[in-house]
Amino acid sequence: MKKKKRILIVVLIILLLVVSIKTIDGLWYREQGDVEYSFRATVLEINGNSVIVEPIEGEEELRSSDKISFSIEGIANPEIKAGSLVQVIYTGEIMESYPAQIEAVRWELSNDFRHIPYEEPWIDKTAEQQFDNQIFDHIVITKIYSNCFFARTVIPMPYEIKLNGTLSDEWCVGDQITCNYENVYYDNENQRVEVDVLTVKASNWKPDPNACYKPVIYLYPEKEMEVSVGLKLEGRLTCTYPAYHKGWKVTAFPDGTLIDEKGQSYNYLYWEGETNVQYDLSEGFCVKGEDTAAFLENALEQLGLTRREANEFIVYWLPLMEQNPYNIISFQNDIYTDAAKLQVDPMPDTMIRVFMAWKKSDTFTELPEQELSTVKREGFTVVEWGGTEL
Repeated sequence: MKKKKRILIVVLIILLLVVSIKTIDGLWYREQGDVEYSFRATVLEINGNSVIVEPIEGEEELRSSDKISFSIEGIANPEIKAGSLVQVIYTGEIMESYPAQIEAVRWELSNDFRHIPYEEPWIDKTAEQQFDNQIFDHIVITKIYSNCFFARTVIPMPYEIKLNGTLSDEWCVGDQITCNYENVYYDNENQRVEVDVLTVKASNWKPDPNACYKPVIYLYPEKEMEVSVGLKLEGRLTCTYPAYHKGWKVTAFPDGTLIDEKGQSYNYLYWEGETNVQYDLSEGFCVKGEDTAAFLENALEQLGLTRREANEFIVYWLPLMEQNPYNIISFQNDIYTDAAKLQVDPMPDTMIRVFMAWKKSDTFTELPEQELSTVKREGFTVVEWGGTEL
């Protein structure tokens, strides 16, 4: 009798444990609802808050249905239209219906087109000169097709790069890479570069806090003339374009076009370098990240840059600044010009040198506002802009 009681007690305990304690399968079933899945699809219809998409070939979701429906209430995206290629992120199971249904948590335009080839013309190679050197190093993938991919330079430059060749599945949009490549063409007018890729590998490049990034020099003579430009830097040059051989020698035109000794054309002279100069942020501006573009447009106009020069400045720096809570910005004067002496022959009538030192800030910082002054352009004008993140 006692033995039967003991067995009964054990059975009751087991039953209680089964009822009150989650099994491993139960835990997985509950947690599975929080796991995010994603797939690429073409948008077929958008009706109010309801969307129907078709998963592209190769996506697992296509095995469930060729049409999948979901609600976009609370996750609407005005950029997406019928016909757009999108990335859909969802949780939970695909509900068996037609169209099948999912619980989408977000959706966005996709730049991964590796299921189709890119067939539009990019550069007219019969009209553009082939370069015999490398013009970029570390890049970030922006779009992927079956026969090529696109990228921008990590240190932003005002051109887009098309890289011909197949990119393996290990690489995704947003990856930072470096490549070996050949057959370099540059369309100066449309700011496009095209190359044939040989190899691809991951890049771990990070900004150097002691570097002066992308100072560019524009030359605007009143008439076509031969110009020599020298740079004496307290530090060392790390990159120049065109190549700096004890200076640059170019033919300059009034519209700013520069032609080197090989007959290649440029919009400006480019350099970057490393220096131990201590920049001064004791006065300047504290600007919200989202307000940085508007601030720079106004400040650069006051400092004497043209709309084109300001545009190239902003295109270069804005991607690094606009997502920050705040940016502390100060335009350097004598500290910069003393550390990077510019020698131009013939001597210009007007020289404008704009160099921005800045750093990210998580909070608003009070500091004395810097006074900005405009230089009037007269005669042969030389303009330079650059910057560094501290």
